Amino acid sequence: MRAGLLVALLMLAPSPSFPALAQGTSHDGRWRVELETTVGKCASSGSTIVTVKQNRLVGIETSGVEPWGYIDETDTFVGHFNSGAKILRANGDVRGATASGPWSSQTEYCGGRWTAHKID
Repeated sequence: MRAGLLVALLMLAPSPSFPALAQGTSHDGRWRVELETTVGKCASSGSTIVTVKQNRLVGIETSGVEPWGYIDETDTFVGHFNSGAKILRANGDVRGATASGPWSSQTEYCGGRWTAHKID
């Protein structure tokens, strides 16, 4: 996948959002996600909106990207974003209305950091 496509994959994907918590705080809503590439030749940065419902990733504003993920009871996020054979994986910590962590793509040989802020 080209650099721009990988960033678009995570940031512009179609409809899933963030994961679900078993019991505890709900992270439901829309989140603005910013990506930064620190390793490899993927696009240097990008952003998208993801939607979380019942602490599960249910949507993304990037067409052609299928998101899957959840936020568990320890406020840990785990997510995968697929676009055909291209895969991006992300994980991290959710703290109130913010979240962050590393991302990587073994299919595109790049990775970096992501941050997110809840917008509603």
